Amino acid sequence: MGVGVGGRASWLLEPLVGVGPLRFGMSPEQVNVALGEDAPAGVLSGALRSWSWYRRHGVSAIFGPREQLVAVGINANSGPLVLLEGVVLVGRAPSEVRADISRLALRCGVKEVPNAEGEQDVPAWGVSVGAVQQWLPDAEGFRRQRLDAMVTDLLVTGPGLAENPYGDRTVASWRSNFRRPDPEPGPWTVRPERERPQWECVPLERVGPLRFEMTPEQVSAALGGETASSRGIYHPFPAGTPWATQGDPEEERLVEERFEAAGVRAHYSGWEQGRGSLLVAVTALGRSGPQILLDGIPLVGRPVTAVEADIVRYIADNDLGLRLPVSGDMEIYGLGVFVRAARVGDAAISEARLGAEQWYEE
Repeated sequence: MGVGVGGRASWLLEPLVGVGPLRFGMSPEQVNVALGEDAPAGVLSGALRSWSWYRRHGVSAIFGPREQLVAVGINANSGPLVLLEGVVLVGRAPSEVRADISRLALRCGVKEVPNAEGEQDVPAWGVSVGAVQQWLPDAEGFRRQRLDAMVTDLLVTGPGLAENPYGDRTVASWRSNFRRPDPEPGPWTVRPERERPQWECVPLERVGPLRFEMTPEQVSAALGGETASSRGIYHPFPAGTPWATQGDPEEERLVEERFEAAGVRAHYSGWEQGRGSLLVAVTALGRSGPQILLDGIPLVGRPVTAVEADIVRYIADNDLGLRLPVSGDMEIYGLGVFVRAARVGDAAISEARLGAEQWYEE
């Protein structure tokens, strides 16, 4: 180990063996000792699997069914700078890392595989690269300020997971906590501002032609009759769970629809007794959605830092509050207005999510 750029540790990767002081097959106690920590900052445990988050080091230790280390997640913004054959894999522009890995893979005669993040997996090295928004961490590793760039994070696995790392449910759980739940692999085409419809919003009431408490049929009609390109469904009483006896295991409830032409996602309550699913939130997608105007402030398709600066001034001028959910998005507290981020290659631009009064995002 050494000290890298900006005081971050520098760890060497030994493919399929380990990274830095960590070796695959270690127990949780051995990982604690190797990292010099008495205990992780956070632990997620299940019936057979678990992972632990070490905030001070910026790494996650992922364990298999026999509590043996099977993978290590490296945080893009606070984790060590992992090196393989002199190539830094963490905390850099994704396009630069992608090019370096391709050259190194060609030289070493190993295969690279595109993954759901739009980056690369190299099974021969047990490497899976991801991309997340860049943050400035504080001294404790907490997120302090987000920036307008995307940077690489890393999942390093042992031989048992190298071919299909995200087929493992614990690795998939880690991914949903430390990256966006919905990967954004590209293409990252951005709709020109002049082509975006201008939608005024009334917080807690409506977004453009969409009013909260609309039914899915009314949402489609308000969007010119567009049919949803995809739908999110959940089963409230899935078979094999303690809830299965409380209802029909086959029952489905609508929670989300995506409308590609309009560039929006409609979020539903799931179920309102006697009324079915009702609209409770709208996301205007950063790359393709309409421009959402909040008292003249454009919320979509701009540098995230610029929108957040406008929102801070708006909050101060109107004596409102600010909330920062676990997702890292900025929310105008009490108005259900969220500033989110969407990927555009090596950069991030803003998107907006507005919710009804009874709706809460975390």
